Amino acid sequence: MKAAVLGIGTELTDGQIVNKNASWISKKLKDLGMTTKTHLVVPDERPLMLEGIEFCAAKADLIFVTGGLGPTSDDFTRDVVADWAGKKLQFDEGSWQHVNDRLTSRGYIVKDIQRQQCYFPEGANILPNREGTANGFSIEAHGKKVFVLPGPPREIEAVWDANIQSWLSEQTKSLDPYLTRKWDTLGVGESDIAVIVEEVLTGVAVEKGYRVHLPYVEVKASYYRSQEASLQPAFDRLTEALQFCTLARDGEDAAEIFAAKLTQIPSLCVIDEVTGQFLMNRLMPVLRGFMTNQMWSFSKSREVKSPADLHLHILPKDEHSCEVSLEYKGRKVKDFITSPYKSANMKERRHQYFAEMALIFWIRNL
Repeated sequence: MKAAVLGIGTELTDGQIVNKNASWISKKLKDLGMTTKTHLVVPDERPLMLEGIEFCAAKADLIFVTGGLGPTSDDFTRDVVADWAGKKLQFDEGSWQHVNDRLTSRGYIVKDIQRQQCYFPEGANILPNREGTANGFSIEAHGKKVFVLPGPPREIEAVWDANIQSWLSEQTKSLDPYLTRKWDTLGVGESDIAVIVEEVLTGVAVEKGYRVHLPYVEVKASYYRSQEASLQPAFDRLTEALQFCTLARDGEDAAEIFAAKLTQIPSLCVIDEVTGQFLMNRLMPVLRGFMTNQMWSFSKSREVKSPADLHLHILPKDEHSCEVSLEYKGRKVKDFITSPYKSANMKERRHQYFAEMALIFWIRNL
């Protein structure tokens, strides 16, 4: 079962916003063992929108269309989908009641322009949207199933959870899902990693892939679940070959693992005299999610004094090494980290390496 994701909106093609919806949908599909064959973005132009749907229909069994379901003159996704399907639009009283209830409960005056959101192609299955006024819908035409969703990510998630996830789970339970194993390596260049991987997996029937997301080089091996038993010896050999530089497996994230360990710690102070902004950039997003009621602070100087319960320090030793420490409840542990990146123009990579290795040290010692 193959999928395609079509994003509608001139704000996407103009570069005003990034199409994060496609990434979110594809990850959901991947978790169910499905493959996404294409992401396509087109502006609010009817001919290009129609061409986009036809292109996606040629590549996939399921098409997910996002955006263009609102009440304004540039929202006409439903019209284009109806034209493609050869269906007339019909007004849905239930959706109109939904619009009225949502707007009046928030103190808005309902305008006639809002009625536009309540038209759907004949035979469409309406998908309620608890986070917005515009309901989504699904329709079958030309041997394809099309899900048409609103544009805001929060609304897509709401429609997905309430209407799509269970249907997809049922449809995919008999599939031979396409799986991907991942090894996140650190401290070794992409080409050197590739030499190791290609040698170990020579003659092995898997789809190999590599992704640089600094400071990591991610190795990917994709296969059908029915192949798993026969491929396990090769994966074991690859795991052993990459053991010296593997820090995470199968999408694990050091910052998230570390932040999860902090949920019961009342306060935190991080002193970072080494990595510049890299450590803070890694930790700040996850700390917002895990330490919502706790106190935490970052400083670039050890001169800052803090009464925090947990102290984490990363201090310079020399150009290529640093000292990392953890102090909690009277216990202090420390170690030294040496970077494999020695050349002068690899300073930024060294800082990224120090940040990741510090996270690993703190995870192991907290």
